[in-house]
Amino acid sequence: MTKKQSRFLKQQKISLGVGSVIVIAILGYFMTLVVTEVPLGDFIEGEHYIALESPRRVRGDKIEVMEFFSYGCAACNRFDPMIEGWVKENAAAVKFVRTPMPASEAWRLLARHYFAMVKLGLEEQYHADFFSAIHDRKLLLTTPARIIAWAEDNQIEGYQEAFESDEVQRRVVSGDQMSRRYQVVSVPTLMVHGKYIVKPTGSIGQERMLDVLDHLIDTKLVP
Repeated sequence: MTKKQSRFLKQQKISLGVGSVIVIAILGYFMTLVVTEVPLGDFIEGEHYIALESPRRVRGDKIEVMEFFSYGCAACNRFDPMIEGWVKENAAAVKFVRTPMPASEAWRLLARHYFAMVKLGLEEQYHADFFSAIHDRKLLLTTPARIIAWAEDNQIEGYQEAFESDEVQRRVVSGDQMSRRYQVVSVPTLMVHGKYIVKPTGSIGQERMLDVLDHLIDTKLVP
């Protein structure tokens, strides 16, 4: 190789190196723009959340976050660990309430199950396991007999009596009326302190729902 060719190759390598540095710098700059210029909390009423015209009265000192859900809903199953983690982080200031949505006969049975577990004081202990039974283990818990059999397999005492009680039936009806009153048509949906509705849309997914939740609490509900 001649000295002339050698110098030419060195110049090429230097040019490529400089070019790479410039490209990396430009990419870094644009990545910085994405991080710093896209607002994380710039949420718009009517697009990212809905303000209720007739708010629900909430008692107590804590901010109430109510989740409308169903054990039969795959999206609720995915959302459950997200909202569980958020609730643990905010337990000091937030009261978390679940309301199962009986949108069909199958979901009505699942709502009866939830309120039966509430009556027995076991809803938290078996909540994730019941989701898993339906979505991971693929159990067809679609009839009263199958749901009662699940409870028997888990040695839950007094379950059938609670499941068939008038109190549980009334709570299912009350949950149905509440979802209709606040026009909850899909799950998971969050009601924030009886004043705001947050649900997945084309512009926010399930993870961003929690960002909207934080935004509403920080800017609308905390003085």
